[in-house]
Amino acid sequence: MSDAKVREVAAGVFVVHLPLPTRPTIVNVTLLRSGQEWALVDTGVNSTDSSATFEAALKQVGCTPERIRTILCTHHHPDHFGATKTYKDLCGAQVFIHRRDYESAQWFAPRQRSEAAVQFVIRHGFPIAHVVSLPSPAEMWGSLYAPATPDHFMEDGEVIHVGDLEIEVITTPGHTAGHCVLYLRRQRVLLAGDHLLPKITPHVGVYPHGPANPLADFLDSLRKVQPLAVDLVLPAHGGVYTEHRHRINQILHHHEYRLQEILDLVRYRARTAYEVASLAFGFDIESPLAVQFPATFETLAHLEYLRAGGKVAREEGSERTLYRAT
Repeated sequence: MSDAKVREVAAGVFVVHLPLPTRPTIVNVTLLRSGQEWALVDTGVNSTDSSATFEAALKQVGCTPERIRTILCTHHHPDHFGATKTYKDLCGAQVFIHRRDYESAQWFAPRQRSEAAVQFVIRHGFPIAHVVSLPSPAEMWGSLYAPATPDHFMEDGEVIHVGDLEIEVITTPGHTAGHCVLYLRRQRVLLAGDHLLPKITPHVGVYPHGPANPLADFLDSLRKVQPLAVDLVLPAHGGVYTEHRHRINQILHHHEYRLQEILDLVRYRARTAYEVASLAFGFDIESPLAVQFPATFETLAHLEYLRAGGKVAREEGSERTLYRAT
């Protein structure tokens, strides 16, 4: 696929739609131009289709690869950071990402599943047959994930200059531990990554190597971004939109509802996170693993949020971890 889908949404701000081999089937990356200088925000996965589409997009906007001197990544997931080595080699650009997310990227390095990860999912109620067939992240993504070693670790409040363009870094942990949004304050444009999507809520889950209460981080990050003066939001998935404060209120209300629903499910009996997830998300043992696993990790994030607030207790049995309303 080489037909580039490019749209200039503001002066010097180009959204490029790159193909993905999974759902969602498209990731939006952004080209930023100021004078003769260019920057790329996020990269898509390391696939032939994606690279061909990206190179066609460069021709369409009149940018040669060597004019891209900066590659900024909102977070470490394969559809955002997966082609950084390819594009760094192509462009000779410097790669920027938050330190915590680069550390998390090591979980996608070639390796077998750790015993700690296996025991983690078993303790939270997954049927053992599922765990035996579960591939590691590296096995799932393979050559689609080719991350570069970063040249610079972004920090909250940092301003990165591309020509006369000022790109403000705002840390928004939750979806990942080091997720960042990028703010063009003068243009009132927010490059939101996966933090603020127009139609769906980003996945926020508890994992054995991640923060203990990522949902609290995510909700705090939403409130952190809400006061910004923004006319245009550029999400990684879905269309460009306005009214980011309204969208944030919708997401906050969604999680309030989900928290109450999950609390009700452990009010009269203790359950594993897997049991709660099957009821809250409506899946069973025959449902696709691509539904069961993220739903359970997301349910676990809600249970741990409730536990931090004193509304739920965690009971460590000999084989399973159970949750019960206090």
